[in-house]
Amino acid sequence: MVTIKDVAAHAGVSTATVSYVLNGQGSIPADTQRRVWESVAALQYQPRHAARAMRGRSHTLGVSIARGYDRLADPAAAEILAGMADAASQRGLSLLLIPRTDDPAKGCVQVARSGQVDGVVLFDPEHDDARLDALVAAGIAHVCIGQVGEVWVTHDVALGMTQAVQHLARLGHRAIGLIAPDPELVSSDWYVDSYMDALAHNGLSVPEGGVLAGGRREADGEAAMAELLGLDERVTAVIAASDELAYGAMRAIRDAGLKVGHDVSVIGFDDLPPAAYLQPPLTTVRQPRYDMGVAAITLLEAVVKHQLPAQTQIVLPPHLMVRASTGHPH
Repeated sequence: MVTIKDVAAHAGVSTATVSYVLNGQGSIPADTQRRVWESVAALQYQPRHAARAMRGRSHTLGVSIARGYDRLADPAAAEILAGMADAASQRGLSLLLIPRTDDPAKGCVQVARSGQVDGVVLFDPEHDDARLDALVAAGIAHVCIGQVGEVWVTHDVALGMTQAVQHLARLGHRAIGLIAPDPELVSSDWYVDSYMDALAHNGLSVPEGGVLAGGRREADGEAAMAELLGLDERVTAVIAASDELAYGAMRAIRDAGLKVGHDVSVIGFDDLPPAAYLQPPLTTVRQPRYDMGVAAITLLEAVVKHQLPAQTQIVLPPHLMVRASTGHPH
């Protein structure tokens, strides 16, 4: 059995230093911490269960944001985090933002094994997300914000897209485009597949060149919309996978000398606070983001306590908010 002394010898440090690193204590230089964690991985060292039991739970849950802390400035992400924070506080728990490293997967495991957190919430899961694979392999409690893995919380993209397409079809639109999320995100597939299914269900086809990957920001939506307006078969309506993408699309429509809601209808996904106050107000699919945060913490606490509920995959319904950015085609 590999012991802490073996790890210390392998890393060329004292057993006290190894203990400090594993428990997230002391002021250990980054290079020394790296050597210790490399030795832990190389030797496949696992802290003794008895020692971990004596320490007990940290009553802290980790949050892993793989794509950078600028994600915290995203209003939609902030609302999910608000739900998580409130739910954690009500349960006497704390949240810890897991520090970003060159290897986010290793970082998640290291923080959890150090005893700093009892489980991890994964934000923005990607295709073949190494963070998820590492947590599963290490047996660390986790929940994904998104339909990935075995335990997750999400909103019903398919229902929201169905509501959006049906609304536009009833208005008479036949050429409906889509500005999708960043294709590296798993959610991009959900939006594209749900859009195509909803069109088919309404007897509509995808306009040639009518699906574009928009990214995340307003500028991405603006660029995508400018491209859609240049198609041979110009779309009369566009569904954007976020309100921010929709804001950019509306700007591009106006810059082209067209009127939003008259020449081109626009639907977003989110219902962020500014949506109702734009000119014209944005029709959008309201996502239950706060409730998603609450559900993620509730589910993760159950996983940590080994009290898994019957339902470990939670899908929350959205609601279409109809405003003036959609109208009959002209």
